[in-house]
Amino acid sequence: MAVRAEDERLSVREAAKACGKNAETIRRWIWSGKLPAEKLGNQLFIKRSDLKVVPGKDEDYARVEDWMKRARALRDRIRKRTGTEFDGAELVRESREEYLRNE
Repeated sequence: MAVRAEDERLSVREAAKACGKNAETIRRWIWSGKLPAEKLGNQLFIKRSDLKVVPGKDEDYARVEDWMKRARALRDRIRKRTGTEFDGAELVRESREEYLRNE
Protein backbone atom coordinates (compact mmCIF):
# COMPACT_ATOMS: atom_id res chain seq x y z
CA MET A 1 0.00 0.00 0.00
CA ALA A 2 1.47 3.35 -1.06
CA VAL A 3 1.65 6.21 1.41
CA ARG A 4 0.72 9.65 0.09
CA ALA A 5 3.58 12.16 0.31
CA GLU A 6 1.68 14.47 2.69
CA ASP A 7 0.97 11.53 5.05
CA GLU A 8 4.60 10.42 5.08
CA ARG A 9 6.04 10.40 8.61
CA LEU A 10 9.43 12.01 9.19
CA SER A 11 11.76 11.64 12.14
CA VAL A 12 12.71 14.79 14.03
CA ARG A 13 16.06 14.87 12.24
CA GLU A 14 14.42 14.44 8.81
CA ALA A 15 11.83 17.11 9.60
CA ALA A 16 14.56 19.52 10.69
CA LYS A 17 16.44 18.96 7.45
CA ALA A 18 13.25 19.35 5.40
CA CYS A 19 12.43 22.77 6.83
CA GLY A 20 15.98 24.03 7.35
CA LYS A 21 15.85 24.11 11.15
CA ASN A 22 17.82 22.51 13.96
CA ALA A 23 16.46 19.25 15.40
CA GLU A 24 16.24 20.88 18.84
CA THR A 25 14.01 23.59 17.36
CA ILE A 26 11.69 20.89 16.00
CA ARG A 27 11.59 19.22 19.43
CA ARG A 28 10.79 22.54 21.14
CA TRP A 29 7.95 23.13 18.69
CA ILE A 30 6.60 19.66 19.47
CA TRP A 31 6.89 20.11 23.26
CA SER A 32 5.25 23.54 23.09
CA GLY A 33 2.35 22.23 20.99
CA LYS A 34 3.21 24.26 17.86
CA LEU A 35 3.90 21.11 15.86
CA PRO A 36 1.87 17.90 16.17
CA ALA A 37 3.85 14.68 16.44
CA GLU A 38 3.31 11.03 17.11
CA LYS A 39 5.53 8.96 19.36
CA LEU A 40 6.34 5.49 18.11
CA GLY A 41 8.53 3.62 20.57
CA ASN A 42 11.02 6.18 21.81
CA GLN A 43 11.03 8.30 18.63
CA LEU A 44 8.87 11.23 17.56
CA PHE A 45 7.47 11.39 14.03
CA ILE A 46 5.92 14.32 12.21
CA LYS A 47 3.59 14.20 9.20
CA ARG A 48 5.16 15.94 6.22
CA SER A 49 1.89 17.89 5.73
CA ASP A 50 2.23 19.31 9.27
CA LEU A 51 5.57 20.88 8.38
CA LYS A 52 3.74 23.33 6.13
CA VAL A 53 2.28 25.08 9.18
CA VAL A 54 5.43 25.47 11.31
CA PRO A 55 6.71 28.97 12.00
CA GLY A 56 8.86 30.11 9.14
CA LYS A 57 11.34 32.88 8.52
CA ASP A 58 8.60 35.35 7.58
CA GLU A 59 6.84 34.71 10.89
CA ASP A 60 10.15 34.91 12.78
CA TYR A 61 10.84 38.24 11.10
CA ALA A 62 7.36 39.52 11.95
CA ARG A 63 7.87 38.57 15.61
CA VAL A 64 11.21 40.38 15.72
CA GLU A 65 9.69 43.44 14.07
CA ASP A 66 6.82 43.42 16.57
CA TRP A 67 9.27 43.07 19.46
CA MET A 68 11.37 45.96 18.12
CA LYS A 69 8.30 48.21 17.84
CA ARG A 70 7.30 47.43 21.43
CA ALA A 71 10.88 47.97 22.67
CA ARG A 72 11.10 51.35 20.93
CA ALA A 73 7.73 52.39 22.34
CA LEU A 74 8.86 51.41 25.85
CA ARG A 75 12.12 53.31 25.40
CA ASP A 76 10.20 56.39 24.27
CA ARG A 77 7.82 56.18 27.27
CA ILE A 78 10.77 55.90 29.67
CA ARG A 79 12.55 58.83 28.02
CA LYS A 80 9.39 60.94 28.20
CA ARG A 81 8.71 60.06 31.84
CA THR A 82 12.30 60.49 33.08
CA GLY A 83 13.49 63.19 30.70
CA THR A 84 16.74 61.28 30.17
CA GLU A 85 18.47 59.83 27.14
CA PHE A 86 19.88 56.33 27.49
CA ASP A 87 21.22 53.49 25.38
CA GLY A 88 19.49 50.25 26.33
CA ALA A 89 22.21 48.07 24.78
CA GLU A 90 24.88 49.90 26.77
CA LEU A 91 22.87 49.46 29.99
CA VAL A 92 22.67 45.72 29.35
CA ARG A 93 26.44 45.52 28.66
CA GLU A 94 27.18 47.43 31.88
CA SER A 95 24.84 45.19 33.86
CA ARG A 96 26.49 42.03 32.48
CA GLU A 97 29.98 43.35 33.21
CA GLU A 98 28.99 44.22 36.79
CA TYR A 99 27.45 40.79 37.24
CA LEU A 100 30.62 39.07 35.99
CA ARG A 101 32.81 41.21 38.26
CA ASN A 102 30.73 40.22 41.28
CA GLU A 103 30.53 36.54 40.43
